[in-house]
Amino acid sequence: MGNNEVIEQIEAELLQAERVLDTEYSFELAEPHYRNCLALIASAPSRQEEMENLMIRMYSERTISDEPVAYLMHVLKWPKVRSWVERKLAEDTAAIATGAAHENILMAYSEEWKNKEFYKFG
Repeated sequence: MGNNEVIEQIEAELLQAERVLDTEYSFELAEPHYRNCLALIASAPSRQEEMENLMIRMYSERTISDEPVAYLMHVLKWPKVRSWVERKLAEDTAAIATGAAHENILMAYSEEWKNKEFYKFG
């Protein structure tokens, strides 16, 4: 795969998953895109920092919602993403009203993540 191709493919899969969430309202139909992301991530472990930055950027720009990030972090448990979300939540002056998305991502690091029941993970 080319130097940026894996990153571009992950971005495309995340966008496709978000489109499914926006139009089909289905975690189940979005999950294959998340699994494709995991396969791409596994194929290029040396690119982890770029992948982390991609997810953080897409989430912070609201290109993707919290759900794709939560799913991937439930499996990957990347500390950089967790630290970034914790920082954003701490900086949010209206966290009670607007912090639910950040909380969903943070909860995904736990086996008790509430949305886990909607997925197959395999």
